[in-house]
Amino acid sequence: MLWHKAWRESQARFLLSALAIVGLCGGFVVFHREGAAGISDQPLTYVEYIWEIVYRGYLREMFILFSLLLGFGGLLRERDHGTAGFTLALPISRLRLVSVRAGVGLSEVAGLSLLPGLVILSLSPLVGQSYPWSQALKFAILWASGGAFFFVIGFLASSVFYGEFTALGAGFLGLILYSVIADLPGLEQYSLDIHDIMSGKGMPYFQPHGALLVGPLPWMALAGIVVISLGLIGLAYRITERRDF
Repeated sequence: MLWHKAWRESQARFLLSALAIVGLCGGFVVFHREGAAGISDQPLTYVEYIWEIVYRGYLREMFILFSLLLGFGGLLRERDHGTAGFTLALPISRLRLVSVRAGVGLSEVAGLSLLPGLVILSLSPLVGQSYPWSQALKFAILWASGGAFFFVIGFLASSVFYGEFTALGAGFLGLILYSVIADLPGLEQYSLDIHDIMSGKGMPYFQPHGALLVGPLPWMALAGIVVISLGLIGLAYRITERRDF
């Protein structure tokens, strides 16, 4: 019941995000000739075009925003809607409340990360093109890991700040602040920018010529992102545990 409750709370946001990703990816594939001409003066291969517009470009940024939005909700939002008392009266701990909501949200982020590859692989043959399934799978792994971090930014903001719009504003501010810090001179060499980790831009596992992921993925970096995300979820739990609703 608790998993279903958490799913119902985020269902609309997830489905709208999934619909947007599927629709945009479908359009990018169907109109790939026009799209390639619009984003580069130089001829692009189909694989390069998909990387430029999906895995590095517009869709990556939208996926990050969708992941952030999926993190919002929880008991503070329920308090604003007058339903927190009912949830807290259930015979379950706050730890379980937080962990289930995080589990549902992270599962939704993982689901969204798979959609671009599925759409591209399915529609490319219809327009006389092909895309390597291995590339789609690797990018899905990168996106799922990076998306988890941005989900947790929203998750933590919604556990700290009262008011739906206050939490939303704090989450977006946190996203912008992280992006600025990661790009500061002197820090770029440490590959702290999860945006770049997700796209492969400037990374040793990415081959610019051909826009292909080559070699093993950065498993240590991805594991670090996951550990940090879990730590922030733990912090959100501690805040929720001590808060008087």
